[in-house]
Amino acid sequence: MAERVEPREYRVWLTPEQAHPIEGVSYDDVPTHPLARAEQDPAPASDRWAWKVQRVRASGGRPGRVVVHIWDCADAPAGAPEIDVHDALDGLRTTSGAVPCKECGAAVALGPLLDAT
Repeated sequence: MAERVEPREYRVWLTPEQAHPIEGVSYDDVPTHPLARAEQDPAPASDRWAWKVQRVRASGGRPGRVVVHIWDCADAPAGAPEIDVHDALDGLRTTSGAVPCKECGAAVALGPLLDAT
């Protein structure tokens, strides 16, 4: 399976103090949306950025290891707690031999963030 990055849509909320119109530019066709209310459903599963840690025990002369998976990876341990990106990166940085899963794309998502520090 080849690793690749797919385009995604990102949305941000800006206040009038954070964004100012450029003189002479029409913004009539720019879509705007009201702020989401707290009681709305959480983000769709495809928009979740959560991770799970798999601890593989040593066996058959092979050392144990730690693998960080995207939350819905088939190899992620069922019932394991989900962690955020900061905890996932911290675990990869501080656990000797820890690696992001290449099968579910965790390596593609977390690799550049690991390299940035």
